[in-house]
Amino acid sequence: MFQLRPRLALCAGLARPGRPLADIGTDHAYLPIWLLKTGKIPRALACDLNPGPLEAARRHALRYGVGEELRLLLSDGLCKVAPEDADDIVVAGMGGELILRIVEEAPWLCRPEKRLVLQPMSAADKLRLGLRDLGFQILEERAVVDGGKPYAGFTAAYAGRGIETSLLYPWMGKLSPGGAHVEAYAAKVLAGLQKQCIGAARQGHGEEQARLREVISNISDTYL
Repeated sequence: MFQLRPRLALCAGLARPGRPLADIGTDHAYLPIWLLKTGKIPRALACDLNPGPLEAARRHALRYGVGEELRLLLSDGLCKVAPEDADDIVVAGMGGELILRIVEEAPWLCRPEKRLVLQPMSAADKLRLGLRDLGFQILEERAVVDGGKPYAGFTAAYAGRGIETSLLYPWMGKLSPGGAHVEAYAAKVLAGLQKQCIGAARQGHGEEQARLREVISNISDTYL
């Protein structure tokens, strides 16, 4: 049995036991196969926009003996996924804005039994804010370092409008201070914010520069 890389292992750890799962943008379907083989979930749906990854997923499902529990679906995001197909929806390895579009196009995710497991590769701040504006609340967030790069992954569920968030929420979400992985993720976020701050200064945007400096100071004091 193969082992998941740390980035996918984080997503596996956030999935709920006993719940059917859909993996959107599944690539080779390693995540749902691992969850099925370890007995954490009863069945899974592996979705991808392209037929090539789904063919690889089919071969892997046969190799590891989960062909009956794993259904493959050629789908752009969740457009062909039905509400009864899964309770946990994993969208990992994509940009935050694309993940937000996928969530926004599936209004059935607003049901209380549905849970999102998300891991953006970029624009995580836009994803967190966009989810908040759609009425989704982050429940748990973790950080991991994979291949020398830090990532954050989190679960979210629909909670309705009017969700209150902190100053650092767009950039750090629900990550708790402490631990090398969280510090590494905070350092990555700070590097990006410092570039934005320099850009604001060059363009003469004093208010934006001051706002970014406040965020940078708060992240440094809280997480490093």
